[in-house]
Amino acid sequence: MRLSINWLKDFVEVAVPPEELADRLTLAGLEVEAVEIPDVRFVGVMVGRVEQVAAHPQADRLKLADVFDGRRRYRVVCGAPNVQAGGLYPFAPVGAVLADGKPLKAVKLRGILSEGMLLAEDELGLSDDHSGLMELPSDLTVGSDLVEALSLRDMVLEVAITPNRPDCLSVLGLAREVSALLDVPLRLPSVELQPDTESIQRWAAVDIEDPENCPRYTARMVVDLQVRPSPFWLRRRLQVSGFRAINNLVDVTNYVLLEYGQPLHAFDFDCLQGGRIIVRRPRTEETRFTTLDGQDRPLAWETLLICDAAVPVAIAGVMGGQASEVTGDTRRVLIESAYFNPPSIRRASKRLGLSSESSYRFERGIDPETLLPALDRAAQLMAEFGGGRILHGLIDVCPRPISRPRLRLRLGRTSAVLGTPLDKPLVSDILRRLQMPPITEDADALTVQVPSYRGDLTREVDLIEEVARLHGYDKIPVTLPRLAMSAARPPKEARLREKARELLLGMGFFEVINYAFQPDRLTTLLEGEDPDRSFVKVANPISEEQAVMRRSLIPGLLQNMRLNAAHFIKDVKIFEIGKTFWPCSGGKLPDEPLMLAGLLTGARTTPAWNLAETALDYYDVKGVVENLLAGLLVNPVNFKPASVSFLCPGALIQSGETVLGWFGEIHPDIAEQFDLKPRAYVFQLDFVLVTAAAKECAHFTPLPRYPAVYRDLAVTLAASWPSDQVTEAIYALGHPWLVEAQLFDVYAGPPVPPGERSLAFHLHYRDPERTLTDEVVDPWHEAVIQGLQEKFGAKLRT
Repeated sequence: MRLSINWLKDFVEVAVPPEELADRLTLAGLEVEAVEIPDVRFVGVMVGRVEQVAAHPQADRLKLADVFDGRRRYRVVCGAPNVQAGGLYPFAPVGAVLADGKPLKAVKLRGILSEGMLLAEDELGLSDDHSGLMELPSDLTVGSDLVEALSLRDMVLEVAITPNRPDCLSVLGLAREVSALLDVPLRLPSVELQPDTESIQRWAAVDIEDPENCPRYTARMVVDLQVRPSPFWLRRRLQVSGFRAINNLVDVTNYVLLEYGQPLHAFDFDCLQGGRIIVRRPRTEETRFTTLDGQDRPLAWETLLICDAAVPVAIAGVMGGQASEVTGDTRRVLIESAYFNPPSIRRASKRLGLSSESSYRFERGIDPETLLPALDRAAQLMAEFGGGRILHGLIDVCPRPISRPRLRLRLGRTSAVLGTPLDKPLVSDILRRLQMPPITEDADALTVQVPSYRGDLTREVDLIEEVARLHGYDKIPVTLPRLAMSAARPPKEARLREKARELLLGMGFFEVINYAFQPDRLTTLLEGEDPDRSFVKVANPISEEQAVMRRSLIPGLLQNMRLNAAHFIKDVKIFEIGKTFWPCSGGKLPDEPLMLAGLLTGARTTPAWNLAETALDYYDVKGVVENLLAGLLVNPVNFKPASVSFLCPGALIQSGETVLGWFGEIHPDIAEQFDLKPRAYVFQLDFVLVTAAAKECAHFTPLPRYPAVYRDLAVTLAASWPSDQVTEAIYALGHPWLVEAQLFDVYAGPPVPPGERSLAFHLHYRDPERTLTDEVVDPWHEAVIQGLQEKFGAKLRT
């Protein structure tokens, strides 16, 4: 919200410098982001009065004007069509600097010396208008500096308005805040209507078919209008507020919007069929609507419309339509001032992708009691600037009056929450300054009536916050809270989550945090088309790309990889710990299991002159999973081949009979769908199951006192037998002396028969109580060989 200090002074005396006012507003919760001085690019221009106009003897289109500046007269050659004797215009004598930055010089025009220049608005840098001289109000002092005469010397505060304070989206709203902060009286705009004897009820009527979304609709009618430019002072105020001037009728609606915070709309009454306004939802055949910006927009069934007797003429609270807009031919205007249900406007604006100054205010909530003052103010200004007549009476349809709450504020509670004692007179004075004087009082409480414009005040704690704002946060002493010190041990899941981060960071991974929303097409890409698959859908998604809640972390990681590849970052190791969302039947809340997923792609090591580049492979991701689970004290862990639709190959990660997750290489077809060229390897773990399987603490055994006996064992067996089953069997057969069985070679090919492969193991035997000899170990080793032959049909390879 851009706040002009000159405009603010219409409503409240500002006795402090703008910089100090900005600081005080910021401390009160209305952050001033910038203090701006509007640019005035001319110097030395004054108010001049043209006393006489004569034709130029040497040019048909030029005139000679005698200009008086309060001290002397100047002969000025002028070609403007609107120069008239007795008129006041900006006058630049020789030496004045215009908007182009160049000093003005005396020049001869068709043989006559011009001693200055009468100026248009564009020559002053005030607008783009060059249709004629800038006409000044007749009450200005001749010879006065134009900057001072037109109050162009101004300062503008850029105030950041939080969503809970829509009352401050207006000059009057901010003036209330300044009035309370500085404890000075507030002056409301002066509105004096002079209505005609002709009644508005003769011409217009309003019906509300949807009172839930339109609790109140008011209207006035102004006739016999002339569409022309607005007065300069109004256009200037709109300009410094960031608005573009259009014409006197449209400018008035924008001016009152900024002044009161009440959005208005002006309909060309002659374009309204039947002279009737109907507030309703779209009919079946009404599927499209063309708004003022020329865009043809789709209509949903719940979009609130403003219609005439036949067709829609506006999208309520968002934007009007082209069919009834004010044009240069408009003579009769119906002014709308209404209250719309904020969620209804918010949904319509989001759905249409259309935000306006009106919808911005309506969707946050406006003051329902400002409708009539703002309506009267607009009617007064339109009649004044357009030379029209205000018809007698107004239309005020209010099927659902909006009540104002009463709140009780306990002084003891206020002092306890703020941590500083505040007495009743101080609190009462603060409430008075906030336009909430206490209605009733007792020993320890005050009851107040909440103003209609403060829809954010609904509880006692809201009043306490208001007291703190006005009293000053800087006046509340800083104290440390009393805390009972205790050594609280974090939950197991939290400890493991932090430990998993440490382990993955230590392995060179970076953590990412992706949105929990995603398009359902990403899951479809990974899992394929499945009519039975269901998602947790977002009721009001920001966009189609965030329409459902994720069922897996992998799509987000693949999107991260694609983004990195687009920036030529090929070596990527990333992980994410986050929730996934699975719908539950029976109206229950969705299940939200915590998952840990990772992705790695690119080179295993950074290439150097003495080190060749080696790409990551399937066993790198397997090693990451093994190291991670070992660090989390999850053991034993085994892996089994698995058919996962988007992995090639893929494997399940198990601890005993519990499937903790899976890992593998992204299928080339899936990688192509994500525009990924290098191979990508992923894993995902159900962190809830990992937490259940993890041991609370590690168990250590003393370092061995006696040496181990080492044996190598190579066997051939059917290639269908997984190596981990063979390893498990070796441990079982060699127990208790076999302490380690390490697979170090896998071979297939001659002389190994087709369909078979050779597995070679390092075996370590050790007894913690004595030194083992070959005579003791040999029988155990033979028993291992015999057991492998019986269980797997293995043959000893020599």
